[in-house]
Amino acid sequence: MKGFEREFAKNTAELSKEVVGDLVRPTSKSIGENLGLLVDGVMGWIGFWGQKQKIKREQYLAEYKIKISNKIGAIPQENLMEPPISIAGPIVEASKYYYEETHYQEMFSQLLASACDKRCSREIHPAFVEILKQLSPLDAKLLNMFKYHDTYPLCDIQGIDSNEKITPFNQSLFDFKDKKNEFSYDDYIYLTASLDNLTRLGIVIKNIAILELNYDYNGFKENFMYKNYLTIINNQKNTARMLKARIELTDLGRKLCKVIFMNKK
Repeated sequence: MKGFEREFAKNTAELSKEVVGDLVRPTSKSIGENLGLLVDGVMGWIGFWGQKQKIKREQYLAEYKIKISNKIGAIPQENLMEPPISIAGPIVEASKYYYEETHYQEMFSQLLASACDKRCSREIHPAFVEILKQLSPLDAKLLNMFKYHDTYPLCDIQGIDSNEKITPFNQSLFDFKDKKNEFSYDDYIYLTASLDNLTRLGIVIKNIAILELNYDYNGFKENFMYKNYLTIINNQKNTARMLKARIELTDLGRKLCKVIFMNKK
């Protein structure tokens, strides 16, 4: 046997051992490499204009694969599993237009890692891929709040004139308990739209039948938005009505938070 043939046979035998070993007992390295190949295959065809965009794309793609690899590497060996292509494929396919943005990188890489984790792989619903694509950074931040508490109090304000005509104010008031400083003023203004989106997606509900336990809703009267609303209502010589509620996850939402925010308490 010629020298290069012996070397080829040796390398083939060693590769076969690695492949058989990965099939019998997959490792975070082998799973990460396989998913990296899948990412390259799915992302590779995307065209970009100019050298600058090409460099940026390569950088984002490298960051994305590192995130995936690190998250899989954190899974204990006994909980590792090869993700079914029916799960991993759609996740990577869906993420190809979103991986440049940090919050999408984080969510898609975590969903992919969760698919490799026996402890939570059964929690993954096919709808999660489409849900993640429809979350803005603020939507994701609001959803992330449920890793701290299961529910949060909320209220809506209405103005009522002497003829019982109701004028609702469009923005809800939120109380994030001991996490009040998680959102900036600008964030707070857009939180109602984020809540509407999470509700539309079926992962959060505004519950008016069950209120926040042991919570004094009069505390909302100190909210800056409540004071602004009250000024408008008083100027119109109307009275104010507070509609109390709380926000909470649906069962689908709890499963999503479990696989995306692994440190949920």
